[in-house]
Amino acid sequence: MFSSDQWQRHLISKPLPIYQTILKDHIKINNYLKQSILEHRRKYPKSITSNVKAWHSDWQTHLKDSNFKPFSNLVTDACEYISTYDWNQNFWEFEVIDMWAMVYKESNYAVRHDHVPFPLSGVYYVDVEEGCSPIIFEKGSPSSLTIQPKNGMLIIWHGNLYHEVPSTNKKRMAISMNISQSKNCAYEEVNPNEV
Repeated sequence: MFSSDQWQRHLISKPLPIYQTILKDHIKINNYLKQSILEHRRKYPKSITSNVKAWHSDWQTHLKDSNFKPFSNLVTDACEYISTYDWNQNFWEFEVIDMWAMVYKESNYAVRHDHVPFPLSGVYYVDVEEGCSPIIFEKGSPSSLTIQPKNGMLIIWHGNLYHEVPSTNKKRMAISMNISQSKNCAYEEVNPNEV
């Protein structure tokens, strides 16, 4: 039906935002999450294989362990806030599809990767030491961005942005997620014939 010679590929340049904040109640949140991650790791000590070359839980951690559900809800609330003030989308709902906890120790890193096909991805820093490795977006491009993790920092970005973490020599405990969006059922389609 299709062959590669019938397709033309066009590349355009468009800025994509990366959102970053420090959560107001992060000390309380981080104490809770750190304990939850350590308990989860004791229960599930084996790491899965992925782009993250450090221990991490499976993709469905928020579904397997109810301790992570409140944080999953916090992330969807953050996405809804962003969609309202920056994208003018009052009728989108968000869902955390994947969520996994990570514990980096010395020499651990994450290879360059993206999160396609998910529209949004994110990371939250639970317990990081000063001077640990940063997250680098689109390394080598003119729009490359390096963000130094801080405790309580939540970063949300478009899933097609490449990112990586260089080998670290300091502790890094974080939670990553993939997020999907849909229209809210309260959204009413406007019939163009009625406008």
